[in-house]
Amino acid sequence: MGDYYVRQLRGSAPLINDPLLVQYINGLGMRLVAHANSVRTPFHFYLINNDQINAFAFFGGNVVLHSALFRYSDTESELASVMAHEISHVTQRHLARAMEDQKRNAPLTWVGALGSILLAMASPQAGMAALTGTLAGTQQGLISFTRQNEEEADRIGIQVLQRSGFDPQAMPAFMSKLLDQSRYSTRPPEMLLTHPLPESRLSDARNRANQMRPVVVQSSADFYMAKARTLGMYNSGDNKLGDDLLNAWAKGNIREQHAAQYGRALLAMGNNSYDLARKTLQPLLSADPQNAGISIWQPILTLARRKRPMRLTA
Repeated sequence: MGDYYVRQLRGSAPLINDPLLVQYINGLGMRLVAHANSVRTPFHFYLINNDQINAFAFFGGNVVLHSALFRYSDTESELASVMAHEISHVTQRHLARAMEDQKRNAPLTWVGALGSILLAMASPQAGMAALTGTLAGTQQGLISFTRQNEEEADRIGIQVLQRSGFDPQAMPAFMSKLLDQSRYSTRPPEMLLTHPLPESRLSDARNRANQMRPVVVQSSADFYMAKARTLGMYNSGDNKLGDDLLNAWAKGNIREQHAAQYGRALLAMGNNSYDLARKTLQPLLSADPQNAGISIWQPILTLARRKRPMRLTA
């Protein structure tokens, strides 16, 4: 069943097949999986070009992230906390258990419920509307089951996060940002439509994190470069937020400074400003000539200067 929905995903979703980003999220994901219990299936991680904050997991160890998660994750630990939560949905068989429960309690509606749940993953508003109509009288039971799943995924996920060497405080920190957006924005984060987040979940996550040993974790250079890459090449959302972040990075540590230069260079290439992009990238090439994410652009920029305009696709 997982393979079927992967094919559906590939056929209908704006998947990002950027090899560097795919390599990064799968490397980060497998680091977390290595510290998870009850792993019954290989895991695969996908990235969708979507400016709404969301992530979901489905059959067969498949986990999907929206690119906006990079923009709103201030640290690698925050991004990892979302992934650990989704991994825990898989290891605890939440979707399978939901389907088993639905078949027992309402055998005529479980097929419709499955389709609606999976639709909700990719398009929450449409999916939740369909789910409401399909389930009718059993809706309240599924909502309660979903909340129970979210709490369990938090509890298991924060343990996975800590065992993997990340900061467990990152989970309540990211949750807090989601709640703040829901309070002060007319458009709540899409993630809250598929991941109910009452105050009790945030309180529980904070309590668990506070019981764990405090750690200081630096985000990796790969995280900063991957985040800069999504801002520079796949950002269809808040451009001001991206500009503010790159400006802040330019005044930060060396990893942040390099990521700011990289993001600026990618934005320049997207605007066909190849000379500016080459000048911006040159210090990075000198500092880290073995970095594939940087060195790949040198021949492309040389070619682009000869054949203009050129669409940014690498």
